[in-house]
Amino acid sequence: MSKRPDNEEEFQEREATGVIRASRFVREYARTHKPITMETVCEIHKEIFRDAWFEIAGIYRDENLEITDSSHLPPHHSEVRDQMNQEEVLFLEKLKKLKSVEGIRLVDEEVTDEISEQIDHIVTVAAWIHHTITHIHPFREGNGRVARLAANLILERHGLIGISIKIEKENKNRYRKALAQIDKAQDYEPLESIIYEGLIDRYDGVSMKYYSE
Repeated sequence: MSKRPDNEEEFQEREATGVIRASRFVREYARTHKPITMETVCEIHKEIFRDAWFEIAGIYRDENLEITDSSHLPPHHSEVRDQMNQEEVLFLEKLKKLKSVEGIRLVDEEVTDEISEQIDHIVTVAAWIHHTITHIHPFREGNGRVARLAANLILERHGLIGISIKIEKENKNRYRKALAQIDKAQDYEPLESIIYEGLIDRYDGVSMKYYSE
């Protein structure tokens, strides 16, 4: 589909369909052994916008942006590609250290310290890629959605469940403050807490347990 939407309503519909398609892409990609790179992040963006705004789908922005209700100013568009490439090196190093916790179940026994530590590492990397994308804001539109889906890709690739981060009403302010806290003090704890709450919600509000097949 190469024709742009005729109106805002059609654009919103195509974009919503794109988010569903991108979520499916993330779930399917997580089950493969394909590497997760910044190119994968671009693929997520492409899935969202290929029918709604094909000119920007999967392509780094070529203009400068300001973020609504945020004091953070994303880097100049001419710096985006280099910054994403630099962050990819660190990203790949972080991913190498992760181990899958496939086998999480709701059972009577407590999570072992080893599994708990592995879950912490997974959540930390998910929070890191989430913030990295929102900080650089590499795309013309949809950076928040791509960041949340990229974080889910990390969770699902390593045996956890993809989550839905609530950013409506009062939750939006908390979410923005969590991102700002990383910009200000490199403090990931508030964003990691939001991710953990999403996981607990997906696991029916029950503490995560580990079950070995």
